[in-house]
This record gives sequence, structure tokens and C-alpha cells, in this order.
Amino acid sequence: MKIYIIGHTPPDLDTVASTVTYAEYIKKINRYTDREVVPLYSGNLNNETLYIFEKFNVQIPAEIKDVHIAETDNFILVDHNEESQRDPRVNPAKVLEIVDHHKLNINFTSPIRVDVRPLGSTCSIIYELFKTSKIEPEPATANLILASVLSDTVGLKSTLTTGIDVTIAHEIAEKHDIDIEQLTVEIFKAKSDIEGLSAYEIVNRDTKTFDFKGTKVFIGEVETVEPEKVIEQKAGLIEALEDTKVKKGVGIAYLFIIDILNLNALAVYATDAEREILEKAFTATGSDNVMDIGPRISRKKDIAPAIERVVTG
Repeated sequence: MKIYIIGHTPPDLDTVASTVTYAEYIKKINRYTDREVVPLYSGNLNNETLYIFEKFNVQIPAEIKDVHIAETDNFILVDHNEESQRDPRVNPAKVLEIVDHHKLNINFTSPIRVDVRPLGSTCSIIYELFKTSKIEPEPATANLILASVLSDTVGLKSTLTTGIDVTIAHEIAEKHDIDIEQLTVEIFKAKSDIEGLSAYEIVNRDTKTFDFKGTKVFIGEVETVEPEKVIEQKAGLIEALEDTKVKKGVGIAYLFIIDILNLNALAVYATDAEREILEKAFTATGSDNVMDIGPRISRKKDIAPAIERVVTG
């Protein structure tokens, strides 16, 4: 009997790092002494995740499609809780826990352990659990946590950054002699690497699908230091958004291009109806399928809630 820890699909750095770091934590506190705890991921790994795991010499977990899930196995969800962001191979009746930093939208029929906190990353929550239990994470684990905090908070500059995130980042950096600014630059470079990707791959590289009272909304993001290079592919991106709506079975789809140096976001949309939603959500004006929404760079805190208010209002 195994317990698999898995994050959202497609995966990002925080979601994959959370599976590894939380696996270490629950093993060290002996929460499930009679079970093997195994981290997994679902979907294509991005360049940033591959870079950080290689940099800190951490083994990447197995992909769920390559694992046989037995009837007696269970799951722990990290960095997500909504069914629309979950791998379809995860049986909700087999979920034991959720550790997440996103808004709750769950409908489980049995009691489960839930730890949801308004922090900048799920790895921040896991580090707090280590501290509360007076357990030191392994150095490589701590480094993964630091990188995940910096990634999800855009170098501690995103609006979702909390004082706890800042404290965690500096505490780990000091303890393990890591230059936060240098690591942030490395993360930004890895995030921005879209060379060789098709427009469809760019749109679907970092995504979340939300169910807003029955309306499915796809929100893709691409974080970059060169937003103009992404916008150059606008025609292809618009076509990719339309293809995504068909393939993902969603009614609304956006791509947000996040300028991680200047902390600014551009929204790309395909239809007038989608433009009108954005104009109401962000009090901005769209033109030629692009809208500048200013310093709203957090999908979790700035973008998705604003769209939800319009869609469900």
C-alpha cells in the first residue's frame, strides 16, 4: 500500500517541489508508518523545474502515467485542490490530505486533513510545518523550498508575497549560503526560456482551469523578461487559445504574459466576449486582442478572482 503525493497538472516548480518536500516531512514525523510515501507529478515539466532540480541535485519524481495505482493506494494533494486542476487518475475517494495556498473549492464526501494557508507558495507552508515540528529539512530540500518561494512570489515582489515568505527565504538563504538575488535571476532566465516552443505549447505551458459556477475558464501564463518576443507570436497565440477551448472543453480562455522584471501583465484573448469580461474585471481597454492590465501579476490573487467576479456576477 502506497501514498502518492501529487500536485496540479500541468506542473510548475512549486507543485513538483512540494511533492518532494512534503514526502520528506511526513516520513520524518512518521505520520504513516505502515505505508510507502511516493512523490509524483502529472504533465510536462517546464524548464524552470528541470533547472532547479538539476542545480540542487534532487531526483525528479516519477510521472503518474508511468506508475501502477493499486486499489489500496491513497493520495495527498499539494499546491491545488480543485478537481479541474487534478490528474484524472487521482480517485477523490482515496485522497487523505490537501496542503495548498489557493482558495478552497472542494467537494469530498469523507473527512480529510486540510492545511490551506494564504502564503506565497505551498513550499512555504511545508517549511512552516518543519519548523513547528522542530525538524530540519535536508539541505537540498531547503534549497528546493527557497527556489519555490522565489518562483511563486516572483522574487518576493508579487502581491501574494507575505512576511512569512520573506522570512523563510532569507532564513534558508543565510543558513545555506545562497545569494537570493542571483538565484532569482537564474529562476527568471529559466522561466523565460520558450525557445523552440510552439504557440500552443506556450499557451498551455503554465495553466489553471477554473470552474466558476459552471463556467470553465482557462488561464494560461507565461513569465518572461522579454514580453515583446511573446507578443510577436500573437496571431499564433490567438489560434492556440481557440484550439485550447476545443481540446480542454472550456468556454473562456486567456493567456497572460507576465513581465517579471517590470512587474506588468498583458492579456491575450480571442473573442470580443472575452475582451468585455477583461474590461469589466480590470477597468482597462483591450485593443487588437491584447490588454494591458498593469501590475496584476498573480493569477491566484489578482487575475482569477477578478475574472470570477465578472463571470459569476
